[in-house]
Amino acid sequence: MLADRHYMLDAYGCLVEQANSIMTVNDLLVDISNELDMKPIMPPFVIPFYYCEDPEDVGVSAFCFCADGSHITIHTFPYRACYFVDILTNSFFGEAEVTDMICKQIYASNISSTVVDRRLNEKDDEEIDKFNDFGPHYTITVNNIDATLESIYRWLDTIAPKINMQAIARPYVIYDKTENPQYISGALIVAQSHIAFHYSIEERTANIDVFSCSFLESGVVEDIIHQTFGYDIQINLCARGSKHRLECQTRSREARIEKSSAWRNNI
Repeated sequence: MLADRHYMLDAYGCLVEQANSIMTVNDLLVDISNELDMKPIMPPFVIPFYYCEDPEDVGVSAFCFCADGSHITIHTFPYRACYFVDILTNSFFGEAEVTDMICKQIYASNISSTVVDRRLNEKDDEEIDKFNDFGPHYTITVNNIDATLESIYRWLDTIAPKINMQAIARPYVIYDKTENPQYISGALIVAQSHIAFHYSIEERTANIDVFSCSFLESGVVEDIIHQTFGYDIQINLCARGSKHRLECQTRSREARIEKSSAWRNNI
């Protein structure tokens, strides 16, 4: 059975040095998977992102696929002093204990976490504020579809521009094991967020996540999902980073922009 327990952590007021450390992010992925006995099927995949147009959007994105179509993702924004963690799993755990373990490795002064059951048709009760919330997170379940490793790769490889997202790597798609696989897992890292796809070969069911750092026009994601996979689908939407206020703990925004774009003055 595909993983259905989804833990989401939004953390603000973090330390720049920790959020900007590739080793810290890597170790946190390993520690979470070990603590929750999630049985990783790959080593952590860590992508530093330091070439975006807005220097405040730099940071580290990382993910790890685990057994039963589960995953862990981390996205850090050192100069915005925030980070986001997602854990999709069938493992049962104490929300407070996991939150405490994460924040011991990447400190944050303002923390919000929740655990949702993706099998339920849960809606976000709070009104979405496109100006102050960080971005949308769609959790999608698609039933009765036939997918292959190649078709999942192709979908991930072409979806980003359709929903106004910028891919910063090519998709990563793998079987859960080399012999008699039961699941196919894929991920596309976009500019400081991600799109994930887990498919149960036997159940012909997929769990899809579309996590964006900017809001889209209403219905865009829903329309694309329906056009691609039909209508035997459940789509839920929640806002991440509720009432986010820009926090920069180091140099001023103007100083960072000047430094990151200085090369343009020489061409």
